[in-house]
Amino acid sequence: MKQSRDSTGLPGRKLKRLLHQLCERAQDDVRRISSHEETATHQLRVRVKKMLALLRLAHAGIEKHTLQAMRRHLRSVKNACAGNRDQVVQSRLIDKLTRRFHLAPKHLPQLVGMPLKAPPASFLHHQLYAVGQLIESTCIESLAEEQILLEHARCYRKGRQLMQQAFATKDNRTLHRWRHRVKDLYFQTLALPQLRGAERRTRRTRRLGNLLGRDQDLANLASEPMFAMRRSPWMQVIREHRDRLRERYLSLGQKLYALPGTRFSDKIMSCV
Repeated sequence: MKQSRDSTGLPGRKLKRLLHQLCERAQDDVRRISSHEETATHQLRVRVKKMLALLRLAHAGIEKHTLQAMRRHLRSVKNACAGNRDQVVQSRLIDKLTRRFHLAPKHLPQLVGMPLKAPPASFLHHQLYAVGQLIESTCIESLAEEQILLEHARCYRKGRQLMQQAFATKDNRTLHRWRHRVKDLYFQTLALPQLRGAERRTRRTRRLGNLLGRDQDLANLASEPMFAMRRSPWMQVIREHRDRLRERYLSLGQKLYALPGTRFSDKIMSCV
C-alpha cells in the first residue's frame, strides 16, 4: 500500500520554500560577517553548499541556463569566502600535526601571506539576491515526489561510482569530487529524513565527509612548496597521516554505498 504524497516530507513546493529560506538565512550570515567574521563565514559557506545540494534535487524543475546561473552565483559566494578560511584551517592543521608527531620547532614552517579582507558585503548580498530571484522564477513547486527521489538516487549512484574509483587511485581530484558528492548526499538526506535508512545514512555521510575533508586539507598542505623541502619531515608525516585516513574513509565508504544504485533507488521509492 502506497503512503501519502508527502511521505518523504519534501514535495516540490516544500523544496522551493526550503531553498528560499536558506537564501534568506545566508543573507543574515552576510550581515553578521562584520562582527563575527569566522563563524558567519563558515555558516554562509555551509548554507551555500546546502543550496547547491538541494538544487540537484530540483534539477527537473529548473531550465538549464537558469540552473547554471544559480550555481555560478552560489559558487561566487563560496569562493569569495574561501581565502581566510583556508588560511585558518592550514594554520590549525600545522599546529595539530606538530603536536601529534612531536616535530621540532625548527621544522615548523612559517605561513606566508597576510590575512585576506572579508569580501564586500554588497557583493555577497547581490549574488544571493540574484539567486533568490532565480529560485522564484523556477517551477520547482510543480515537481512530483518521484522526480525529487530520482535525483537523490542519481546523487547516490554518482557517489558510489567515485567511491569505486577511489579504491583504484589516490588521485586528489577523484577524492575531491567524491567528497562533494558525499556532502550532497548528506545535505539531501537531512532534507529527506523520513526515507528508509536516513538516520544511519546521515551519520555515515557526515563522518565520511569529515574524513575526506581532512584528507583534502592534508593534500593541500602537501602541495605547498614550503612543505616539500629536502630533508623536511613534513612529507612523510603528511603521507602517513593520509594513509591512515584512507583506510578509514574507504571502509566507511563501503558501508555507506553497500547497496547497488538500483537497489538504493528501489528502497527509497518504496517510501512513496
